[in-house]
Amino acid sequence: MPNNLVFNNVAKQLKTLINGVDGTGTTRQILTDTEGRLELSTITVTAEDFDIRPLTGTTDSITIWNTAVTVTAEDFDIRPLTGTTDSITIWNTAVTVTAEDFDIRPLTGTTDSITIWNTAVTVTAEDFDIRPLTGTTDSITIWNTAVTVTAEDFDIRPLTGTTDSITIWNTAVTVTAEDFDIRPLSAATDSVRISGRSFTESSTTIDEVTDSAAIFIHNTGEYSLYSFYLYNTGENTVTVQLQISPTTTDSYFMNDISGEEGVPTGEKTTLVAAKFLQYTRLFYETSGATCTFDVFYNAQV
Repeated sequence: MPNNLVFNNVAKQLKTLINGVDGTGTTRQILTDTEGRLELSTITVTAEDFDIRPLTGTTDSITIWNTAVTVTAEDFDIRPLTGTTDSITIWNTAVTVTAEDFDIRPLTGTTDSITIWNTAVTVTAEDFDIRPLTGTTDSITIWNTAVTVTAEDFDIRPLTGTTDSITIWNTAVTVTAEDFDIRPLSAATDSVRISGRSFTESSTTIDEVTDSAAIFIHNTGEYSLYSFYLYNTGENTVTVQLQISPTTTDSYFMNDISGEEGVPTGEKTTLVAAKFLQYTRLFYETSGATCTFDVFYNAQV
């Protein structure tokens, strides 16, 4: 055509056709969208020391509609999470944390929240430090079958109704300890049931005596009940009585008001003091005759 150059020098009339070859060797035209932009199917980014500026809600957004997103990187830094802008929700089956010297700052309701919907959460750690529990902000409820505490020198502060409470729904609670200290018992709040009594006994034989003497002294102040039993096994009558005293000094002893009793040969008797003092003994008189007898002492708390 006249005056139609092979290379047109008018910019708006310039046109270019781009072709490419696919995986089968077939020549195909490169496609564009309605805005004239190239259409690409897949973009993959793999990097080390991959640093990007912090994302902000005012200028950045990411929307992912695919099934899986994989990020592979080393030294991958993201800004710290905060309760005011971030949250973590876990719907999986198990979460496991394993660490040594695992220190975390105390959690607070104003900045932190954790929601877990999974079946099991397992934490295994050494030197795992968490803030001390307090009655104003913390509580522990146990619904399990058995709780066992084993300790030596196990000291706990006295429990009070104003600040402490324990609720147990389980079947059995077992506490095993040495040096286990609990508050002193008092009659106003505590009671003791006695299932048995302490008992003591002793005996002596006086053989062929012809004098008079005080024998068989006992501390009867330690017992609630006591008595002296005498069996005359000799051939002559012996006269006996009880003497009482506040001390073991001989000069303090006096005859009990129960009086004296003569026990003929082959006879037996029981002596009980009518007055109470700490010490009690038996006094016998033979009046010069030869006497032989057995004496028993029984007492119980």
